[in-house]
Amino acid sequence: MDLTMFTFTEGKIPAGTVFSWTKDIDILAASVKKGLGTDSLPVAASMFMRRYGLFIAGHLAVFSAERRIWTGTPDEIEVVIGEGEAWPILFQLSHQKWEKCGEEGAEKIAARLVDPVVKLLAKNARLPAVISRENIFGYVLWMYVHIVKDTRDLPLLKQYERFLQNRTPEEAMANFSRLTCCLYKEVPGCEKCSYCPLLKEKQCGTAKTL
Repeated sequence: MDLTMFTFTEGKIPAGTVFSWTKDIDILAASVKKGLGTDSLPVAASMFMRRYGLFIAGHLAVFSAERRIWTGTPDEIEVVIGEGEAWPILFQLSHQKWEKCGEEGAEKIAARLVDPVVKLLAKNARLPAVISRENIFGYVLWMYVHIVKDTRDLPLLKQYERFLQNRTPEEAMANFSRLTCCLYKEVPGCEKCSYCPLLKEKQCGTAKTL
C-alpha cells in the first residue's frame, strides 16, 4: 500500500505533535481560533478529531490490506499546517516502523493512537469521549465500505459498534446518521450538517446517555 498518505511536510516544519497539541490545549485552541474563528474548547477539540479520524482510517486501511500496524504513539505523529481550506491541518508519521500483526491489530491501533487522544481531549477540552469516537467512526465506516470495500474487520473495533445503530455497515453508510452532534454547527458561519441528530431531535446524545 502507498504510505505517502502519511507524509505532507514538503519541506515545512511540523507545528508540534498530536500529543503536544492535546496535552497543552492552548496550542490547539489558538490554531483553531485563527483558522475557524471559534473560542470554544469543545468545538476546537471536535474539529481536531474530525480531521484526525481520516488519519486513523488510513491506518486501519493499511491494517486490513497488509496485517501490519505502525509502532509509534501520538507523541510521534506530527501536525502539519497545510494550505487552502480553512484550518488545513494534516498529520504525518515521524518514522516508518511497522510491525506484523493478527486480528488484534485493530484494537492496538485504537489503544495506541486513539484512546490517549480521546482521554486528553475529554480532560483538557471537556469534549465527551463519545463525540470524539463518533468523529472517527464516520471516516472509518466510509473507508471500509467505499475504499477497502470489505467490512469484515469493522467488528474488531468493539467500542465503535454502537454507532452502527443495529444496522449493517453498508446500511449505516447508505443512510448515515450520527448519534451525537459533532459541534460543527458551533463554528462561526456554519450550520447543522446533514447527519446531525439535532435535525430530528431536540437534543443530541451526550456522554451520559450513550
